[in-house]
Amino acid sequence: MKRIKMACMICSLLLVFILSACGDDNILHGKSDHWDVSLQRSTGVYSITYIGDETYIRDFVFDLTGTNINQQGSSLSEQKKPFKMSGTITNTEDTKDPLEFKMSWNNQSESVTFE
Repeated sequence: MKRIKMACMICSLLLVFILSACGDDNILHGKSDHWDVSLQRSTGVYSITYIGDETYIRDFVFDLTGTNINQQGSSLSEQKKPFKMSGTITNTEDTKDPLEFKMSWNNQSESVTFE
């Protein structure tokens, strides 16, 4: 009985260590003057939030570029603040190289680079 309890304890501790190692999921976060961007490399889930002062966002387009990645997204209609866009990008787990989000809106552009 004592051996079974000890085996269960060891298995439980091992499981906790494995799950805690998975918790470091490469969630990247960066800001520019007008944008707050996050990306979870392992899943490709991204979030782009406008943090600037303008009331309306017009002709929003973003480009994500990296070694094996070249993807775009857009919201061409006029959006009122608060503006947030999220989605999933493919192949982000295939590269550990820098990734750059370039946002264009209202005849302006900024970028956020994840090293």
